[in-house]
Amino acid sequence: MVISSIKMKSVIDSLRRFGARRILLFGSYAETPEKAQDVDLAVEGIPLARLLDADVAVSDILAVPCDLVSREENPDFFKIIQNSGKVLYEEG
Repeated sequence: MVISSIKMKSVIDSLRRFGARRILLFGSYAETPEKAQDVDLAVEGIPLARLLDADVAVSDILAVPCDLVSREENPDFFKIIQNSGKVLYEEG
C-alpha cells in the first residue's frame, strides 16, 4: 500500500487543524510501505479530547486503518519514536 503525496499532505493539513505541532511517521509504513497494512503516526500538540476525532479524520482520508500516538498521552513511547520515526511536519 503506497499513499500518494496528495493524500499525505491532506493528512498533515487535517492534523494541523486539530492542533498538531509535530507529526512523525513510524512503524511498518515508515519501513516498507508496500507491505504495510496500516499507518502509524505520532503527534504532538493535539489535545487528548480531540485525538479520537483526529484518528477518524485521518483514517477517512487514507481509507486504511490509522493509529495515532499522542506525545501527551504516552511520552515515553513518543521519545522512542522520535529516534526512529520520520518527521512529516514540525512547526516552526
